[in-house]
Amino acid sequence: MANYLEIKQQLQACRSKEDTFKTLVTLSKTLPRLSAEEKTEQHKVKGCESAVWLIMEEIDGIRHFKADSDAKLMRGVLVAILSLVEGKTFGDIQSMDLKAELTELNLSSYLTSSRTNGVFGILDKITVSA
Repeated sequence: MANYLEIKQQLQACRSKEDTFKTLVTLSKTLPRLSAEEKTEQHKVKGCESAVWLIMEEIDGIRHFKADSDAKLMRGVLVAILSLVEGKTFGDIQSMDLKAELTELNLSSYLTSSRTNGVFGILDKITVSA
């Protein structure tokens, strides 16, 4: 999985909406696809404009995430979000201000109100799921 700081630098270097879109689409290609069996209602994130699935697994106190979306743009956003939380403990994730971190990625021009609700749904599922 891509390093969050590298992703942040790539997105902050974008000078136009088109650059940001291209960067997100490029990032989306790095996210492994979920199988049809993994795309269940239980894993579906509520409130997203596009279909988004998020799976969390905890091994020895460390959280690992898998996610997918039917939209390339959201897949790119998922790469950014997961790069923040992958391989961290629940306590680490709880102590992070994920919304503030994502604000620094300059994604606001892409996050319509319904997409923003979807992103908040993803963050809630990450910070609440046990």
